[in-house]
Amino acid sequence: MTRDIKEFDGLYARLEDLKKRAVRGEMGISAFLSPRELHYAEGYLRRSGACFLSFGGYESAERKRIYVLPEYMESVEKAEEILEYGCETAIFALEIKGSGFVSLSHRDFMGALLRLGIERGVIGDIITLDGGSAIAFCDVRIADFIIAELSDVGRDKVKCRIVSIDDSFCPQRRFATISDTVASARFDCVVAALCNLSREKARLVVLSGEAELDYEYCERPDREVTAPCVLSVRGYGKFRVCSLSELTKKGRIRLVAEKFL
Repeated sequence: MTRDIKEFDGLYARLEDLKKRAVRGEMGISAFLSPRELHYAEGYLRRSGACFLSFGGYESAERKRIYVLPEYMESVEKAEEILEYGCETAIFALEIKGSGFVSLSHRDFMGALLRLGIERGVIGDIITLDGGSAIAFCDVRIADFIIAELSDVGRDKVKCRIVSIDDSFCPQRRFATISDTVASARFDCVVAALCNLSREKARLVVLSGEAELDYEYCERPDREVTAPCVLSVRGYGKFRVCSLSELTKKGRIRLVAEKFL
């Protein structure tokens, strides 16, 4: 836990600035945060009693901005009602449209955007579409710059424009299903199965601090994993553990998980 606290000192300092802005009657809006950053930021704000919501441009977004609310907005409970105050203007959706003849990956789009010299925190989710195109969520202040400057992604020419996203926008994320059995629900056993490692190698990976459970470092090989949860292992990827149940005839536990692609 100490390691996590030190890692997020800067984030917590920025959240304090947002809270001060809310005290002055303004809405404090963060940069786009990764799921891990969001996990710690939301926990920090809850402990401090701040009123806030998280939003990334659409309902199931992974990278989101935090909106710390001033007192006069604290009675508003639903995100949709908060948006009427103008939060939606902090996020634009950009369609980045390729020629349709070149296959482009998430990495291609992300790399092209970062090469413009902008910071990662002004870009939210990037949803790749068929035909070498994507929808990228961004800070409203950087949208015009991206439209003017982004002309190439990978080996393809692209055009950008602002588009409207409604409640029906629900991109299908790609996963690879993993089905296996484990001797127990211990963290090292589950890591071994998901990453195709020996039990001893998985134990060393956990002890070295290279694995996370629900976005928190976990260095205890004997920690029991309870589904559903999210598990990440550096160098091996991110997984969603769907179930750990049903003992086999040999007394092993059935594991069903999904690897994020």
